[in-house]
Amino acid sequence: MPPRKFLPLIIFLAFLGTVLAYVLYDLTPIRNDMTDFQVCFQGGKRILAGETLYRPSDGHLQNKYSPFSAVLFSLFTVVPYETAKILWYYLEWIFLAGAFYLSLRLLPVRNKSAIFLIGFSLLILAKFIGREFELGQINTLIIFLLTFSLGRSLAGEEAKGGLAYGFSLFFKPYALIFLPYFLLKKKFKLVAVGVVTLLFGLWLPAAFYGFRGNLLVLKEWVSTLSSSTPALLTAGDNASLWALIFKHVNGGTGILDELLILLVFLLLAFAFLKMMKTGRAANLDKPEVLEASFLFILIPFLSPLGWYYNYLYAVPAIMLLLNSFDRFQPVWKSILIADFLIIGGSLREVLGKEIFRFYTHQSLVVINFLVLVFFLFYGRAKKYF
Repeated sequence: MPPRKFLPLIIFLAFLGTVLAYVLYDLTPIRNDMTDFQVCFQGGKRILAGETLYRPSDGHLQNKYSPFSAVLFSLFTVVPYETAKILWYYLEWIFLAGAFYLSLRLLPVRNKSAIFLIGFSLLILAKFIGREFELGQINTLIIFLLTFSLGRSLAGEEAKGGLAYGFSLFFKPYALIFLPYFLLKKKFKLVAVGVVTLLFGLWLPAAFYGFRGNLLVLKEWVSTLSSSTPALLTAGDNASLWALIFKHVNGGTGILDELLILLVFLLLAFAFLKMMKTGRAANLDKPEVLEASFLFILIPFLSPLGWYYNYLYAVPAIMLLLNSFDRFQPVWKSILIADFLIIGGSLREVLGKEIFRFYTHQSLVVINFLVLVFFLFYGRAKKYF
């Protein structure tokens, strides 16, 4: 029986699973948490009232998103907060499903079934997905927008790709990592549309604050980002490359830390340019998919505040590696399987509280994803994808 005949049942079971995940709050803390969505909801209320968004008195829950994001989330304030949480919860699932679907469509050649690729990708990334939903974060939206942007770009629809690209920047600046790549690929129309979209969004809050008031709020936003970042570089859940080095070398207080970070940045840049050159010379089908997957993993690596759950951005990379798994030699398969098991299985319930705390607070997840970066580089060198 063709798998598509099971689609209605799969959709129903998936929906039932999302309901249980939200309702059974004694088992999952999603319903009682979603603190990041609370920040967004509060920002929506404040911008409607013409109030400042960035208040040090908010402490850990201080808003760090752009003023435009507050405009968007003001739409949720028309309903009670608890209702708004449910709406956002299901939008997150829609964005996540869209990101998986688009990542699947981006594959140059499908070597595995959709059920295999999506199922194992979900298992590997389950803990990051769970944390994303527990906090009510917005990374699923950004991943969806960026995969959509990439897909439209490959289809020659650069205007649509640029619109999605610029829209993603309203929430977090992660998509800036794609800017040099788009310029190298001569995607000038995409970049231009993205810039125009971003500029429009930056000035839209003037409808609430006025022209001069909007300038002041934008300055407050930039100031909030710059002032809050240094104190969080060695935070327990920070799993960026910066955090890994700062936590293990001089505590971020010596020049050696910066030199190591610079060295790794240069190595990653060299590897990326080498992959681009190889893909162009080998005339591979859709070489941009691997290159973009590489950049997706670099988002939590290179962002100073690359939180543990940000490795959800590895969706396209993991799906690409799973799809080409059979091409690797046995020894490389074993290493890749082991790495996937560590990524997906490093749970508190599996490792125990102390080992899990050590793994998380020492940012060791960075090493696991550096292994995936190596496999992407190796796969391109062997012209697997």
